[in-house]
Amino acid sequence: KQWYQRRVAITAGDHLVIKSCIRIGDLPKHSIMKSKIEGVLAVFCVKKPSIEFFEKIFMKLKMKFAETEDALDVVLASDISQVTIFVKRTEPVAVEVKISITSAVFREEEVNESILAEEKSSRVLERKACLDVLGLLRQTKWFESRMSVSLIVVLQLLKDLSKRIPAWSPLSTWSLELLVERCARTKGYSSQPPQFSPPEVLRRVFELFASGFLLLNSPGLNDPCEKESVDVLAYLTNQEREDLTASAQYALRLMVYNQLYKILGIAQPPALKNLGQVPRSAAPSSFKQKS
Repeated sequence: KQWYQRRVAITAGDHLVIKSCIRIGDLPKHSIMKSKIEGVLAVFCVKKPSIEFFEKIFMKLKMKFAETEDALDVVLASDISQVTIFVKRTEPVAVEVKISITSAVFREEEVNESILAEEKSSRVLERKACLDVLGLLRQTKWFESRMSVSLIVVLQLLKDLSKRIPAWSPLSTWSLELLVERCARTKGYSSQPPQFSPPEVLRRVFELFASGFLLLNSPGLNDPCEKESVDVLAYLTNQEREDLTASAQYALRLMVYNQLYKILGIAQPPALKNLGQVPRSAAPSSFKQKS
């Protein structure tokens, strides 16, 4: 709150006034990974922000941090192409905060050549980057309204899987969120998903990929936060789709043989040592751990 009030006071005399500041990304979703603490703060302006306004905000932040006791531990950087200011700190815990500047005007107006020419002459920030920030806000609001605690647990498992298994690394966080939410629903589409346990939802995700969902004439995965029809998985190559299918089929076999610990990347529980196991040679290369 104090940061927000400071920023409004700084920009009150300019043509561009900050309207609001909203947390977006993994932090407000409570799905942040322990290995990486990263927060995204979206700063919304009344009008389209310019490059000069972006640079002024960056310099004001630099001056404010220089006055604090932690000035030596904080590193500030900016990337105008991403309309983002990066605030990083490595001690005692690695933390990164991204401050992205945008405006709702970019999405409300109809784009034409005259508007693009005006933006270029006024040195307005990159339109696509500002629209990406607005898209991240819509995804955060969708997440908060559709995801339950049990689904967040499954999402965390899949995000960890994408870091350890190369075949799953191409999947973006947004695509994983949509897949988990869709797999937890039955034929009827209601406002709240049925109460499935995390292992059941995880099995449904593996079954979806193992069925060949990504192969040949796939209907794709529609983005519910966009006006037009957008396939969230359209960027995947044919090889990546085949690797994901083979990896999901093997993971499904592991679950059937009560070897979920191999999927989770943990030690084998003592109670399972005498049970049947899938031969090591049966594991496809797409499911092997990253070296």
